[in-house]
Amino acid sequence: MFREKIYPYVLVFFQLGSLAVIFLTGPWLAGTWDGIVVEMAGVVLGIVAIYVAGIHNVNIAPRPKNGGVLITSGPYRQIRHPMYLAQVVAVIPLVLSDFTWFRLAVLLTLVVALLLKMPYEEKGLVRQFGDDYLMYKEQTKKVLPFLY
Repeated sequence: MFREKIYPYVLVFFQLGSLAVIFLTGPWLAGTWDGIVVEMAGVVLGIVAIYVAGIHNVNIAPRPKNGGVLITSGPYRQIRHPMYLAQVVAVIPLVLSDFTWFRLAVLLTLVVALLLKMPYEEKGLVRQFGDDYLMYKEQTKKVLPFLY
């Protein structure tokens, strides 16, 4: 029961909690122009990923929506979890520009939560989309094009 009903929301709690702590303990814009460019790249990637998937297909919990469709275009052509990558890319400059060990620990908590969400979510996607998702999985990386 824990794994099916509570676990996904524990992961969401750590994900959103980490983002909230990062935004509440420092500036919302990176302190350098190159940091702002990286931060905005993360924001743009997130917006594009949501636009391509369609808001009706997006779920904060790592579960595919009933009636959802498999998206393999846009950033999903290269990576399976562009929204997760977008979050990390957007907040790394924030943590670095107002660095504390605490904020780094919170960033690492975010990364771990997202890494744990991915396999959980992908099991549900395999259940919902079957061989189509398995073929898509073989053709793409999780979060870093050409690497991972």
